[in-house]
Amino acid sequence: MSDLSELNNLLADDPEFVEIVKQDLIDGQRRNPNNHPRYFTKTFFHHPEELRAEVEEAGLDSEKILAIEGPGWLLQNFQEHWNELGRRDRLLEAIRWLETEPSILGMSAHIMAVAHK
Repeated sequence: MSDLSELNNLLADDPEFVEIVKQDLIDGQRRNPNNHPRYFTKTFFHHPEELRAEVEEAGLDSEKILAIEGPGWLLQNFQEHWNELGRRDRLLEAIRWLETEPSILGMSAHIMAVAHK
């Protein structure tokens, strides 16, 4: 679960939104009671270990949980970094190091389960 993108948008200055984020952290459920367009939609945020448990409860063998963006999405001027070939290679290498690191999986805005039957 990650609400870091909201910090980048200065929504942390909005008292109504701050209450929504506090609830996100309590039960993982995002609710947007006033359908405010900047508050995102109704959704459920998984902690990485919750996703693994859900996959296993479905009768699948969880192979790994991966970060989709990892911490790279926090870079300012991402496109500028990505367009420089040498820097892109270093970013991709760092992503490979970090994509399965349990201590930072929840930092990614999205995670993915890889499993088999």
